[in-house]
Amino acid sequence: MNVRDAILERKSIRKFTDRKFTKEELETIIDAGRLAPSGKNSQNWHFIVITDQKVKEELAEVIQAKHKTIHDEMVKLDEKKAERFAKFLKHFTMFYLNAAALVVVMGKNYYPTGYYEYELIGGKENIMQDLLYKKNPGMQNIGAAIENMTLQAIELGFGSCWMTSANYADKEIEAYFKDKNYFDDDEYFMCAMLAIGEPEGENKTPAKKNLEDVTTWL
Repeated sequence: MNVRDAILERKSIRKFTDRKFTKEELETIIDAGRLAPSGKNSQNWHFIVITDQKVKEELAEVIQAKHKTIHDEMVKLDEKKAERFAKFLKHFTMFYLNAAALVVVMGKNYYPTGYYEYELIGGKENIMQDLLYKKNPGMQNIGAAIENMTLQAIELGFGSCWMTSANYADKEIEAYFKDKNYFDDDEYFMCAMLAIGEPEGENKTPAKKNLEDVTTWL
């Protein structure tokens, strides 16, 4: 499979078969993430790879508990929005329990060229924060790693779903890993999750904008 075919084949998969990974297959997918480009070769990522169903279920409990806290407060203000939030959990997060693997992608800040230079000359704080967070080159690195993994999964006959739908529970998820002695490094924070497995049934992709709508040629 060439790169173009893999790009065209990539979809967000939320229904998976029971097929499991071989150790080599899963390592190949994760290694594709490791090989991604990053600013100044910072490689500011860490991948927590979960295939143990018990761990996936415990993580789901952590997410559900935080979801309930938010949902209960929402009900007091807007029941319809609270109901939508409840459905969102079911349809756009908990499906990962049926995936063969869940990768929790951790990252740490990357300080781009210009940040320390502005700091040295007494640059305005808003400019420095804009460089670090609005442009967010550190997250660009993370995005490249996740995309590498999604495409590698396609080549091996698997599909994936790139998820930020549980990011509201990031602190609780980080605390879970720390409390269980699975991963404990305060430099890192949760960025996203990637559910991976063999797709079940037909999967559609939403329409994309036309090339002329997203490009400016000079």
